[in-house]
Amino acid sequence: MNNRRKEIGFNLLAWLIAGNMFVIFRFFGMYDFEQYFILKKPIEMELMFFEANVVAVVNGLLLSLVDILFDTPKFKRNSFRYIITVKSLAYVVTMFISIVSIFVLHGIIINRENNFMYSLTYTLGSQYTIALYLYGAFISLLINVLKEVNKKFGPGILIKLFSGRYYNPRVEDRIFMFIDLKASTTIAEKLGHLKYSRLIQDCFYDVTDVVAKFGAEIYQYVGDEIVLTWELEKGIENDNCFRFFFEFRNKLELLSDYYKEKYGILPVFKAGMNCGTITVAEVGEIKKEIAYHGDVLNTASRIQDQCNEYNKPLLISNNLYKKMPRTGVFKIELIGEMMLKGKLNPVGVYSVDCSNPVI
Repeated sequence: MNNRRKEIGFNLLAWLIAGNMFVIFRFFGMYDFEQYFILKKPIEMELMFFEANVVAVVNGLLLSLVDILFDTPKFKRNSFRYIITVKSLAYVVTMFISIVSIFVLHGIIINRENNFMYSLTYTLGSQYTIALYLYGAFISLLINVLKEVNKKFGPGILIKLFSGRYYNPRVEDRIFMFIDLKASTTIAEKLGHLKYSRLIQDCFYDVTDVVAKFGAEIYQYVGDEIVLTWELEKGIENDNCFRFFFEFRNKLELLSDYYKEKYGILPVFKAGMNCGTITVAEVGEIKKEIAYHGDVLNTASRIQDQCNEYNKPLLISNNLYKKMPRTGVFKIELIGEMMLKGKLNPVGVYSVDCSNPVI
């Protein structure tokens, strides 16, 4: 719900900016002496801005409705090209209908004869309407592309790249989770490479909504593994980093009929977590991304490797154990001190389980 509000807010803000810029581009300077005699009357800029904002709000809300209608698991499983094309067409058609409807209604209100056909004919033939529609179509396509590209980078990453926040390396406290498909080698041999890849695609599609719900950021996809991260405070707030993992497992169980029918198995994931201070930097030129550097990631990965040995779905480091609040929702038990690969000193490792199946 919170992400839905953000998306609606983004649509409204983008359209309000675009609407007011249209008025400035088209009518700025119309008060000039020469323009007054060409137009015979001054342009009422206050009215133009008011009309632009009305159109912007209506378009923002209607296009948010389009987003909601297309926000289905079946649609999101389509290719990037298909999603961009279909949603862009829906945006453009919806925007055309809204602009024409608003201007026809406006024409009827100011025309005492209340002639619908006259108002419709005038609106469709008006150069102003045509200019506004072409401008709006461009803005719709731009907004759609930006939103879809932002999803492909990962929520929030595109803004960080634009802002240049990590152009110079920064130090941050973060939580990292390495989440991996259990018995992946056996499953791959059973399904074959193509069907196994489709299984991974489905799992990663299903994780998306859960990632957004608990404020996680997807750092990397590595084969059948996902690396997630949270800012420390966001991750420990309301047990977000724990809740994410068990919500994801619950979601896969709810979809068990789908996975068993299509693949003959129910995918099960295991995860390892750690937290600490890392360095964040913008890297690359041809393929630019935000990269995290530090031993925190290596330790989280090594902890995840121990899940099979101890038959535990989620293991965490002592560092994270100390940071997490004791809410009583999760059962946390000490596994012991472990010498992890690449570490000089033993690391305390705890198992986490959900004492309540409904989170």
